[in-house]
Amino acid sequence: MKMYQAGIFLLEPEVWTISFANERLAELFGSTSKELRGTAFNDYVHPAEMEDVMRDLRKLGMGEIGEVAADVQFVRPDGADFRGYVTVVRLERDDGSFQGIMATVYDVTGQREAERKMNSIESNFWEIFNSTNDALFVHDAYTGAIVEANKTVEKMYGYTREEIFFMNVHDFSAGEPPYSLNEAIGFIRKAVEEGFQSYEWLGRKKGGELFWAEVSLTASHIGGEGRVLAVVRDISDRKEIEQRLQFLSTHDSLTGLYNRAYFEIEFERASRGGCYPLSVIMADLDGLKFVNDSRGHAAGDRLIKVAADLLGESLRPDDLVARIGGDEFAVLLLQADEDATRRVMERIREAARRYREGNGTIQVRFSLGGATAGTPEEIDGLLNRADMRMYEDKASNKLTS
Repeated sequence: MKMYQAGIFLLEPEVWTISFANERLAELFGSTSKELRGTAFNDYVHPAEMEDVMRDLRKLGMGEIGEVAADVQFVRPDGADFRGYVTVVRLERDDGSFQGIMATVYDVTGQREAERKMNSIESNFWEIFNSTNDALFVHDAYTGAIVEANKTVEKMYGYTREEIFFMNVHDFSAGEPPYSLNEAIGFIRKAVEEGFQSYEWLGRKKGGELFWAEVSLTASHIGGEGRVLAVVRDISDRKEIEQRLQFLSTHDSLTGLYNRAYFEIEFERASRGGCYPLSVIMADLDGLKFVNDSRGHAAGDRLIKVAADLLGESLRPDDLVARIGGDEFAVLLLQADEDATRRVMERIREAARRYREGNGTIQVRFSLGGATAGTPEEIDGLLNRADMRMYEDKASNKLTS
């Protein structure tokens, strides 16, 4: 074990030669204490730092300062160098006159290299932290307060860095249950108590725009403090695709009406519920094949869209209309008896007639058939009865046209 951790030496005033050096200093400078006595201190200072070191020594000699501490790069006689932490103090006689300088030197080469590496690691961490496309929040594990955020938070939400640290999770959320502060704090606590959490969240930007995000929470300790890292990914595009796919799974892509699959599900649900009397109207769009053959499928598509709009306009808000085939539509009427069903069919025919009179290029005509089940026992065959009456109406229309 070395007796001294610090190298200690005295400097003569004005000439700045070493008048005393302990063994530790001799070891640091690669010499002996005897050999060091009488040598110029600046012979051991790296040339790049010589000017600053000598300036401080002169200030000490003149009494402008009483002490100085700094890192200094030293050079040994063999050309090797090391980083030393130097503390230099002015020594005075009893009368206050300048007597000399005493200095201590610690070899901090390893420490400074470790600090450099740590700073490099920290710099790399912050570079990664700020370069990710995901917004990263660091929350206090117990209060949920925001203690750190990356630059993507600023871009994603539209706030400045200064604003972010005066805000809480509520300000970045839709603000209404289940996307409010209480639910957010609940997720943070679950991350601390139960581990990793992942969920979808409705966020809010500075301008009030809402967007869907996927949030992942991981609890950890950073700097000895309980922290929760929140990774927030904007999934608006994905949600839009999901919603579009969900819409297409239940709707007809051309008209926006419900499709056959959805109609069948709702018919089954209504038949089991207390919606009686329950009625169905089958509607066939007359003349679609002729339009497709003579004017093209684009004209046929326009005819289908007009027919869908007319059907929708003729129904009550709670009624359901679906496109169940190329030129076939079905209407589900809840708590509608036979009279109510006839009135709906009359409104449909009247709407088509008015459209034909106001638009000579698209001639819309429907063949309609309705049927009613007053009780659950009458539900069997309801769709077939409506379908048969629609075909009877179509045959009648041909005879009268």
